Amino acid sequence: MRDDQTLLSGLWYFACLSRDIAHGALLRRIFWGEPVVLGRTKEGEAFALFDVCPHRAAPLSAGRIVESDQGGPSVECPYHGWRIGARDGVCAAIPALHSDSAFDSSMIAVRRFPVHEENGIVWIFRPEDTDRTKAAKPAIAPPSTGLPPSFRPQIVTVAQAEGPYDETVIGLVDPAHTPFVHRQWWWREGAGLQDKVKTFEPTEFGFKMPAHRPSSNSRIYKMLGGAPTTEIEFRLPALRYENIRNANRFILGLTAITPEEDGFARITHMIFWDMPILTLLKPVLGRMSANFLAQDGAMLREQNKNLSRMTTTPLYVGDPDEPAKWYYRLKRAWIERPPSGAFVNPLAPATLRWRT
Repeated sequence: MRDDQTLLSGLWYFACLSRDIAHGALLRRIFWGEPVVLGRTKEGEAFALFDVCPHRAAPLSAGRIVESDQGGPSVECPYHGWRIGARDGVCAAIPALHSDSAFDSSMIAVRRFPVHEENGIVWIFRPEDTDRTKAAKPAIAPPSTGLPPSFRPQIVTVAQAEGPYDETVIGLVDPAHTPFVHRQWWWREGAGLQDKVKTFEPTEFGFKMPAHRPSSNSRIYKMLGGAPTTEIEFRLPALRYENIRNANRFILGLTAITPEEDGFARITHMIFWDMPILTLLKPVLGRMSANFLAQDGAMLREQNKNLSRMTTTPLYVGDPDEPAKWYYRLKRAWIERPPSGAFVNPLAPATLRWRT
């Protein structure tokens, strides 16, 4: 059932916020255990390259962006000045070569990662091909919030997770931990467990709980007024959408988990809304969100005290653990899909019952 060591390829991952990359600046990040340099040209175009100069392995992110009328923007290596094209990863110049040299620098390239920018979020595509000299061509569209282009996250909270990546992702779909890990006055503190019956249906790359009335023992929903509904969706590789709506307004919570160094991942929770009252309360809501996500990070660190020392076989008991099994089924189906075939979701509609 477990496949902790396999990180999915051919999918889009959360890279960073748009505001994290200034015009003409470079940003080093580790994704999937690999160094990646994110950058933005002076014209505002975001890009991502393998952050290793092919000459002597210096990090390109320690260099600078150089604009050229002929070759377009390039990243100049800080060691020997090699220039790597920001748009294609192809070496555009090797300054140390004599002017008479016939060497074709375009034969050298580093991997370029496709990026997509929308609603203040930068997505990065992890290619299937391990050859870092080739440019990937995504076969699937990047994730979308479904919001108008002008919308940006109102609140962004980040937590570091330790332990197997799959265990972190399962936290996105696990309904049973909530009343024990998350205890706040505005959420469930003091509220007793209640029987829940929820329906689920498969989606293109995951599954969702269609729009329904939220739990009566979750106080935060009562603050919205009206008769709110919530729809929760999980999407490969590690995205969770929660759409909360009443008659006139909405709140969208988007949580993304990005694998970084081996055994570490970044959890980023973003909240969008169109409710002026929440904008006034943003400082308070930001602290509430940070506290909530920190509890997940702390629990994963506690769990990893054992997982890092031994190999364990998890026990999946009853309906509360069914979403975790669905995640592994989706993951296996993605890995085993035909090279040129479309992904076939192996899940079927289901109704689950648990107490929370």
